[in-house]
Order: sequence, then C-alpha cells, then structure tokens
Amino acid sequence: MSFKTSTLLLFLICFSAPSLAQNIDENNIYYRALKEYIRYVERFETETDTLYFEELKGITTWFPKKINELTVIIITAQNQEQIYKANGGKLVHRKMTPAQVVDGKLDIGIIPYQGQFAAGQGGLRLGLSKWHSVIFEYNTKSGKFEYRRIDNNG
Repeated sequence: MSFKTSTLLLFLICFSAPSLAQNIDENNIYYRALKEYIRYVERFETETDTLYFEELKGITTWFPKKINELTVIIITAQNQEQIYKANGGKLVHRKMTPAQVVDGKLDIGIIPYQGQFAAGQGGLRLGLSKWHSVIFEYNTKSGKFEYRRIDNNG
C-alpha cells in the first residue's frame, strides 16, 4: 500500500467516521459493520434474537433498535444492572471497537464476552471467548469502503 493511500485511509477514519456514526445509513461504517455482523449471527447463532452492545459514544449511540429480526440493546452504566437482572444475571455482552487500519484494510472488531452480573459480588464480570473482525477495503474508484469479510478469532 502506498504512503498516499495509507494517509488517505487514516484521514478518512479520523475525520469522517465519527461524523458518519451519527447517521444511520449505508455510509455509516459502524452501521455497515453491524449489519454484516448481524448476517453472521443470523447464519451461525440462530438461537440469538437480541444483541447486547456496550455503549461506545459516537459508535453505538446511533445503532437502530432493530435490524432484520434482531433486537439491538445498548448497555450503559445506568441500565446495566436491570438488563442483566432481566436475563438471569448472564448474557452475551458485546463490544464494538473503533475502526483501525490493519494491513491496509479497515478493521472493526466485535467482541462477544460471556457476561455475568452480581450486584453484591463485585458487579460485572466479562469472560473473553472469541472475537470477530469486520474487514472493509477502500475502493479508490468508488471512493467508498467495501465490505470484504468477517474474520473469526479465538
């Protein structure tokens, strides 16, 4: 990858992605990553009907409440205890990471933790099991990031 292309990618990530995260449309890289991840979940985790994501301002703040048949719930410091209580103290607690350039591609991580909450016993505990990387590549002809694949790790 040339220096010019790398510089362009970093510029787009640093200055465009945060503003795009405020609009739920196909140009929002985080929304697009969420949609691709939901396709993965619908195919490989068919028992899942709700995705719980930890709040990350500028990224999850603007997630829709439903995509396809899956409900998306954002976990915040204020609602965390009630959400865990409603799920028997355990759920799959997901985090989406900010975009980063890895090997010339845009990588957005989604990490599903095995979450457990017990108010009187230390609060929230998260156990790492695996993670996913939603990979996009910048197309210089279209001027857009194009989805390539999901890499599974762990």
